[in-house]
Amino acid sequence: MAERIGSQVGGQRSEAQSAALYARARQWIPDGVSRATLLRRPNPIYVDHGEGAWVTDVDGNRYLDCNNNFTSLIMGHADPAIAQAVSAQMERGSAFALACDIEIELASLLCARVESFELIRFCNSGTEAVMGALKAARAFTGRPNVIKVEGAYHGTYDHAEASLASDPTNWGDAAAPATVPFASGTPDSVIEEVGIIHFNDAAGARAAIERQGDRLAAVLLDVMPSQVGLPVIEPEFIAAVREATREVGALLVLDEVISFRLGYSGAQTLLGIDPDITAVAKIIGGGFPVGGVAGREGPMSTFARVGGARAKVPSGGTFTANPITMAAGYATMKQLDHAAFARLDDMGEAVRNGLRSAISKTGVDWQVTGRGSLFKVHPHTRHIRNYRDAHLSSDEAAELEQFEHAMQAGGVYLSGGGFGCLSLATTDDDIAHLLAAATAALPS
Repeated sequence: MAERIGSQVGGQRSEAQSAALYARARQWIPDGVSRATLLRRPNPIYVDHGEGAWVTDVDGNRYLDCNNNFTSLIMGHADPAIAQAVSAQMERGSAFALACDIEIELASLLCARVESFELIRFCNSGTEAVMGALKAARAFTGRPNVIKVEGAYHGTYDHAEASLASDPTNWGDAAAPATVPFASGTPDSVIEEVGIIHFNDAAGARAAIERQGDRLAAVLLDVMPSQVGLPVIEPEFIAAVREATREVGALLVLDEVISFRLGYSGAQTLLGIDPDITAVAKIIGGGFPVGGVAGREGPMSTFARVGGARAKVPSGGTFTANPITMAAGYATMKQLDHAAFARLDDMGEAVRNGLRSAISKTGVDWQVTGRGSLFKVHPHTRHIRNYRDAHLSSDEAAELEQFEHAMQAGGVYLSGGGFGCLSLATTDDDIAHLLAAATAALPS
């Protein structure tokens, strides 16, 4: 095994260069970074390079990357096939105001994999994909309102981020969760136009859908929302949402921006869900900015011009379906065969079981959730069915932050909230390193 500079569990690390860069960045960038998700105390870590499952920062510290740019890098860093595809396309040009055939190749590959993907339209991010999906649902149904799950993250669109970070001071009664705007300045209309339901509350979901009735355009659903704790979705909940939306003439919009990495045809095939529209992103871009709205021909027809008239939902973007992203995405998805997903499943199960074993040996009242290549550590043992079960007290949040800092010191880079994911570049030795770091990082 190659020497891993600074990756020893409990080793001493310097962050002097990252700290200096952060001080400089704050002179010109609000908060010092353009992505709030990169902030961590005392400063963000500045990367020098990545290779395979590992990243090296500007101070020479190496980390097993269990963030993978927030689940988007399913092949790991600097994958040779992706690098070759991107390099070949760069020699031909990076972006054009003309159509490129590689867009067709990626579109046909994705539509062949997923039964509900009759048509697909590309964009540049998961946020754009969710926005496009909701706009298509509104245009197709002629209705304004949407329903989403409390605590679920769907990007930075006002309607999609409602009740993302609600807490006991504002989330309302358990039987009637409140719609809580997330960003300051969110229009008051969001409260009227977005209904909130609990994850896994079949009766509550059905009642909310029926209550909205002919005002409801769509229910927006992530089948394994990370902010809700990566809970297991209950079949009764899925059935209630699907049946009730059909009864009132609304659409089911799945957010598979993250969960598309759970299987060859996404989570919807694993769970037997038949959505009308799906938002995808992350892994389909091979490490480049990407999003996609896919679905049945009816709602997807809202993106098409008819008889020369403007589409009901016009969409575009200077870098939408650019050939670099399309080439990287195609090179990625071609490698993701059934064997690749089986390997991801095996690795994910090994990590979750190893973490559970470490927790048991340490004797702390913690737990682990997840599926496929996703895992999440919780500093409590409450049964997690919804966001309120997973919501951390201030003491629990502090305990989890200490664990994450200790993991970072031990050479493992997680997402916030105890959330992590694996890439296909991960080896068995890497998993052993992760579990050793976790054992050392758990409270004693």
